[in-house]
Amino acid sequence: MSDANLQQTIASFNLRHYDAAARHSAEGLSAAQGRDEVFWCGLNETCEGYALLMSGRFDHAEAKLVAAMQKLRNFGFQYNNFEVTGALAGIRLAVAEIRAVRGQHKRVFDMSLLPQFSLAAKADD
Repeated sequence: MSDANLQQTIASFNLRHYDAAARHSAEGLSAAQGRDEVFWCGLNETCEGYALLMSGRFDHAEAKLVAAMQKLRNFGFQYNNFEVTGALAGIRLAVAEIRAVRGQHKRVFDMSLLPQFSLAAKADD
């Protein structure tokens, strides 16, 4: 797994540059094999989903984010130092918010709910 692509993906995502994060995650996906390929696919769908969300395409964003959750939920708490549970919690919250807006229970998407990705803290020896 490419640590550089993962770090670039996380940095772009956290700056809310979702299109750039999707490009970095696509680069990681193109070099991935086996279990890493599923992880990168889920991460890429997450980034693409948030890019669609920011452009107001809620239907497509919801589909991407649900597909991302289905892939990432199989990786436990963390995978290669990436905090999967935090990402999944943020994605779930975004999907719920999208559904509330689409169902007209809310007027606008609450942008304060946009998650941050993170790497697991490394323990000191």
